[in-house]
Amino acid sequence: MTAERARIGIIGFGYIGAYVYEQVTTRPELGMDVAFVYNRTADKISAVPEEVILEDLGDFASRQADLIVELAHPDISRKYGVEFLRTADYMPMSLTVFADAELDAQLLGAAESSGTCIYIPHGAIVGLEALEEGRQMWEEVSIVMKKPTRSLDFANTQFDPQAIDSETVLFEGSTRDICPLFPRNVNSHAAVALGGIGFDDTRSVLVADPSLETSIIEVEARGGGVEIKVRRENPMVGVSGVFTLVACLASIGRACAPGSGLRIC
Repeated sequence: MTAERARIGIIGFGYIGAYVYEQVTTRPELGMDVAFVYNRTADKISAVPEEVILEDLGDFASRQADLIVELAHPDISRKYGVEFLRTADYMPMSLTVFADAELDAQLLGAAESSGTCIYIPHGAIVGLEALEEGRQMWEEVSIVMKKPTRSLDFANTQFDPQAIDSETVLFEGSTRDICPLFPRNVNSHAAVALGGIGFDDTRSVLVADPSLETSIIEVEARGGGVEIKVRRENPMVGVSGVFTLVACLASIGRACAPGSGLRIC
């Protein structure tokens, strides 16, 4: 990205999307302008100036965004990701989509052929750069996430959330396998896999606990005599943590250096 003031396309206007829009439009020192805002339901963006609203996401190229930020759903990347990367850099927040190996290859291929960049935001993960830096030495990488039951989306599973009355392990296995089960909840697992040793070799554990009011994430990496342990606790709003707001904005701000391919930020 080489523009003096980066033009940002925002897809999704929920908890995080609305925050990013407010920050970009009220803080000129960030060096960013809004190219467009798209949201599936128009009522959520009724207060956004009409000239900024993009009614048909298929018309994204007409707004000449430098960076398109997805804050909505993994299906956005499935439908439009390759097209986005032909003209703009792309930062998907729904990182679980990369567990689809075929789509992962298509997105990376589009970025490399167009000279654009896929930015992987660290989101809720503290120390993701250390995982990336040491990925050649890690023998084991794991992420354990504990969340309030109310903050989990069970739509793709057989679990009945009403029947969960105590701490319950919902999943333990590879990160590739958990992503399609909880696509809205385990983007941090996908970030760890992308930054570290991949979806198949990263171990994921997801725990539902109705007594919790926060999301707890513990990441561990071991190898070559080195051991890293990181724990982060974060109040929840819906399916997202409060810290995710500032982390997301910081990642967008870092997505300014030129380059292509896939980059952690």
